[in-house]
Amino acid sequence: MIRPVLEEGEAPAAPAALCLVVGIFLGAWSVCGMAGAISLLGVSAAALAWLARVRHAVAAKRLAFAALWLAAGFSVGRARIAVPASGARNAFRHAAGSGTSNAAVEGVITDFWSGEPPRARTTLRAERLRGPEGWVPFPANVVVFLSGESSILSVADRGDRVRLTGHLEPEDLSASERDIPLPWTAFRISVKSARLIERQGTTTLSALTYPNRFLFHALTRAHGAGEGSIRGALAALLLGRTSELDRGMVARFRRGGLYHLLVVSGLHVLLAAGLVVFILSFARIGGKRRDVALLAWVGLFVLIGGANPPAVRAGLVVAIFLATRLLERPITGAQAVGLSACMLFLAAPEQVFAVGTVLTFAAVLGIASFARGIAGILPEKPRWLFSGFAAALAAQCATAPVLLWRFNLVAAAAWLSAPIAIPLSAALIAVGGLVLFCDALAIPAELPAAVFAAGMRVLEWTADRAAGVAFLRPTPPLSGVLVVGALLVLAARTHGGRRGVAALAAAAVFLALALGAGTGGPREGFSIEALDVGQGDAILLRWKERAILVDGGGPFDGVSTDFGRTRLVPKLLDRGITRLDAVLLTHPHPDHALGLFAVLEELPVGLLARSTGEDEGGLYARLDALADQRGVPVRPLRNLDVLELPGARLTVLHSGGRRRKVDAVNNQSIVALFERDGKTALLTGDAGLPTEAELLAAEALAPIDVLKVGHHGSRTSTSAAFVAALAPRVALLSCGRHNRFGHPAPETLATLRSFCTPVLRTDLRSDCRVEVSPRGTRLAWRGILGP
Repeated sequence: MIRPVLEEGEAPAAPAALCLVVGIFLGAWSVCGMAGAISLLGVSAAALAWLARVRHAVAAKRLAFAALWLAAGFSVGRARIAVPASGARNAFRHAAGSGTSNAAVEGVITDFWSGEPPRARTTLRAERLRGPEGWVPFPANVVVFLSGESSILSVADRGDRVRLTGHLEPEDLSASERDIPLPWTAFRISVKSARLIERQGTTTLSALTYPNRFLFHALTRAHGAGEGSIRGALAALLLGRTSELDRGMVARFRRGGLYHLLVVSGLHVLLAAGLVVFILSFARIGGKRRDVALLAWVGLFVLIGGANPPAVRAGLVVAIFLATRLLERPITGAQAVGLSACMLFLAAPEQVFAVGTVLTFAAVLGIASFARGIAGILPEKPRWLFSGFAAALAAQCATAPVLLWRFNLVAAAAWLSAPIAIPLSAALIAVGGLVLFCDALAIPAELPAAVFAAGMRVLEWTADRAAGVAFLRPTPPLSGVLVVGALLVLAARTHGGRRGVAALAAAAVFLALALGAGTGGPREGFSIEALDVGQGDAILLRWKERAILVDGGGPFDGVSTDFGRTRLVPKLLDRGITRLDAVLLTHPHPDHALGLFAVLEELPVGLLARSTGEDEGGLYARLDALADQRGVPVRPLRNLDVLELPGARLTVLHSGGRRRKVDAVNNQSIVALFERDGKTALLTGDAGLPTEAELLAAEALAPIDVLKVGHHGSRTSTSAAFVAALAPRVALLSCGRHNRFGHPAPETLATLRSFCTPVLRTDLRSDCRVEVSPRGTRLAWRGILGP
């Protein structure tokens, strides 16, 4: 008879994993080397000796247990994270000192390509860098951006060892201040063409991803691209490849809280395992034969999915659970989760810093802790339906606080849609697996492909409905999210009435965080903030509960409308903004306009205002169409138009006008004066010297409090006469770090300096805010950076 080794609920691997994580954090940030681990063990030994003298045997054992895992975590974090990070920083600093613009880097591709050139992206585990004196070790994580026109299939794939040549630089600051700083420097390399990527060989990871590559090529041969093709969805759902997914569909799934159903994740591993259990039960196969078959299938499914980290994490939990049963030493679910966490973090300690890791283990622990209790209050039959419903609700309970804090998302409908969508996903996995099997054998699969396409349409419809009942909320305080987590842990570890009280308390705190209003602007005067969006403009005006966004930043790639979702919207939500009274676009250039697409899609907007200048690149037309779709009124602003706002006024001094030979569209920018409580700010867009001369001639300028410097500080704007007429008390200047245009120009800075005007620059200080009121002027910024 098989007996459990541990009593029900006993799981020493769980606290071991927790101590290991704490140790990894300490070691990753440590500057004291291995002396820290030795000191930790020394203190623990002294404490053990004291406890032994006073005969506290149980406490001594627990302290020894915790010290052992803390020291192990510290050692791993120090050796695998802190030391390589320091070496990578030194190597880059040495190579950058040579003055070369391009760098050659060798390493292993660790992720599948996302997107197609010119927006293809992957990650590289770099190994060495060519410096001025030859190759040097460069143990760093590098994000690779590939331009050019080559097909993504002709480029090296996941697991291949490659040599890249491109522009290497440290990754920029994260968009959100909520992001936990990482103990290593992340880098990015921009590669102009696939010809600059040289495949040098394969690795163990290449062998592990071979089933994935084989099936992906078979899928590509069997199913063409374009509208109506199942190739993109099937590649994402079963193979973990997202390069061909429609961006709009991805956005809807994210908004509805169902993106984890679209791409291979830990949930898919559990669903696939559930399907096999159902089939084996139907075939009356049980006992060890069932566990062996299930273990083999889980391993194969993880390989088919490309052995990506979420699938590996979930597969490891299932494999440990099954292996212990096969060895007749079964353990609890919590013990299996703890053991898998220890194995994973000892092998890859950097995983403790990934939000995906947190979500995976939160979901698994939620199911292990709450699924049985939820199932107890649901009908018993049909068991497969209500057990899946209970598991989905348990996972939602555990992951909802993380989703709120990290993604500002309250997916209200996901609590109802997930229990419906998850069984549908399981069916799609089964049908999609049949399609892949037929493709691999070159057998026609029209019927299963049609069934899969129909199922995907139903899943998309469900995601669309869920997205309509999802809300973006202000970023909650991390302390509040940790309180919710602590209450959920308490509910999982207690019984009876105390469990219900803890669960209700967790729900109450979560609702308070989710429904709480964000912080407002100044009660008197206003604040104007230049948001750090790289080489572009995004100017935020706030007062009381009101907010206006002037421009939205963006890359120079005119179709990258996801920029606002990753770079701009998080900044607005961090500031408590979930609605904008107006959005103003000064002129239709990508570095001012592209971020506004996501703003219009994600947030309620009262008005879209823009200039009457030429629509270069069709950006006005595209934004007008999106605004019409979202029910946002559009108003082209003309000279001397006035926007009357609650307690404030925006007066247009310049908009559109005749086309000039130099900087034609820039000089059609809106120039507007914002006024409130006797305080003023001038917004200039990218207007240059001709527009400034026109305003000076019309005597339209008067002294102001804040100047938004025109055209990112270019030498073609901000003349001495212009600054003299305005006499600004402070200036805001938005430009990208190390930008290729040389902004801001030394001449412009010299002009502002000659008038004793302090300048806050986003390339040096990131997000810069000026708050002006009748009581005085306050300056604030995110942080001081090197030039």
